[in-house]
Amino acid sequence: MRLVLCILAVFAISGCAPNSFLVSNPKANSGESDTFGYRTWKRKGVEPDVVIIGIHGFCGASVDYTNLGEHLVKKQKHTAVYAYEVRGQGSDPIHERRGDIGDPQQWYADLEAFTQLVEERHPDAKIIWYGESMGALIATHAICSAPSGKSPCDGLVLSSPIVRFKDDIEPWKIALVRAAATTLPLARVSLDALAGQQDVQMTQESYHAHQSKTNDYNVEQHTLRLLGTLANLIDGMNGCAEKLEVPTLVLHGGKDYFNNDSDVRGFVARIPTGIPSTYRDYPEAFHLLMYDEKREKIFRDVEKWLNRQR
Repeated sequence: MRLVLCILAVFAISGCAPNSFLVSNPKANSGESDTFGYRTWKRKGVEPDVVIIGIHGFCGASVDYTNLGEHLVKKQKHTAVYAYEVRGQGSDPIHERRGDIGDPQQWYADLEAFTQLVEERHPDAKIIWYGESMGALIATHAICSAPSGKSPCDGLVLSSPIVRFKDDIEPWKIALVRAAATTLPLARVSLDALAGQQDVQMTQESYHAHQSKTNDYNVEQHTLRLLGTLANLIDGMNGCAEKLEVPTLVLHGGKDYFNNDSDVRGFVARIPTGIPSTYRDYPEAFHLLMYDEKREKIFRDVEKWLNRQR
C-alpha cells in the first residue's frame, strides 16, 4: 500500500540496508527469538533528545518513514526517527508469516522490545511512538494494555488512525469476518476480493491497486485471523482513547477513505481531559499522510508538537 522511496538523507544514517533486532518468543521454552529489520534517520554526531519510533501500516514497511525522517533530520537536529518492520507484513523475514498474525500481543511485544533497544541507545531522550493507520492501532492498543501509570512511551502520534467502522459497512459483514476468523483462521483472502474490486485512493496521485503492484513488500493475501484481529482492534479504539496517559497528536486527512473528520474528533474527545491532546485535520489530504502532497504542512505541525514535548 505504499510508494517505495529509499533515499539517503544528507544528514541521516538511513536504512536502505536495515539493521535488525531480536524479540524473544514468550511461548518458546528454548530461548527462541524472532528477528526484524529497522531503519534509522539521525543527524550524524548529534545525540537526540527526542526519538520517534515509527510503526508502519497495513501492507507497509519501515521505508514509509523516509519522508518524515529526512524532514526532521534536516529541520530538527536533535530528533531521530527509528522505524521497524512489523511482524506479519511484507518485510517479515519469515515468508510464511507474511499476511498473518497469531496474536496481537506479539505486535505489542515487538514494539516493547524495539522501544527497549532505542531507550538503551538514547537513555536521556524522550520516546514518541508514531503509528500510521494499522500502526496507530498497534500503538494505541499497546499503550492501552500497559499497566496504569506505566506508559511505555512519553508521547503518541496517530497518523490516519482507523477509529471505527464506516457507517456504510453492514454489521453482518464484520460479524462474518470474525466468524470466519474463528472457524478458518489460516484461510487466506485477497483485499481485492473483500473490497469487490473497489480501488481506494491513498494520496492525490495514487490508489491502492497501483501501489500494491509496484511495492515489493506488498502482501497479496492475508489470513482471516489477521483480518479478524484488525476488526477487533478497530472496534476497541474508542475505548482505548479513554485510557491514554501520554500527550497525543492525532493527524487526519479530510479525504481519508476510512474515517471522516467527525469520527476522529469523536475519538479525540474521549481522551481524558487531563491528558494534552492535539487534533489536526487536513481537508485536502488523503490516508497516507507521509506521502501526501500536503506532507510538508503536516510535518511542520509535527515539528511544533515535538517542540512542546521537549
